[in-house]
Amino acid sequence: MKNAIIFIMSVFIYSCASGQKEKMTYSDTVAVIEQVPEEEYDYISQLEEEFIGEWANVSMRVHVRSFNNSDTSFMVDINEDNWELKMNIKPIITTIFNDGTYISEFRNSFDSLIYKPKGTWLIDGDSLIMQDNQAIYKYQIFIDGTRAEFKSLVDWDKDGKEDDEYFGVQRKQE
Repeated sequence: MKNAIIFIMSVFIYSCASGQKEKMTYSDTVAVIEQVPEEEYDYISQLEEEFIGEWANVSMRVHVRSFNNSDTSFMVDINEDNWELKMNIKPIITTIFNDGTYISEFRNSFDSLIYKPKGTWLIDGDSLIMQDNQAIYKYQIFIDGTRAEFKSLVDWDKDGKEDDEYFGVQRKQE
């Protein structure tokens, strides 16, 4: 009788365990994947969603350190009121598309298009990476409604060192 109870218990334990360790076949795995909604793997973060649209430069401040590898430093401070005067162009308009591409338009004071770079963008956490045919640009980005802030270290003075602190603000166009 004792052996019969051990046998029945063994069968019971084995059947419970085998139910939990059931192996999935390839077709079972495909069926599970097909049940996952597209939104689960085609995910756009909230920051990416807020970034898509048309943006215009509002201001920028660059703290240029060690100008031309010297101990000279200075601040470049440009805002809406003096943008055209200091930059000799209208505020740059950049259109961000949901397919990971962008186009920027640089226009002179007479509203003639003078430069139109195109490229790709991606956001990783709070980091924005933009690339065109000339360079890769990396920024820390923060968006609050229709205002976006961009921070980065850049080589503003072209001295070979990315040691100049850039802070830019853009406004989303409605």
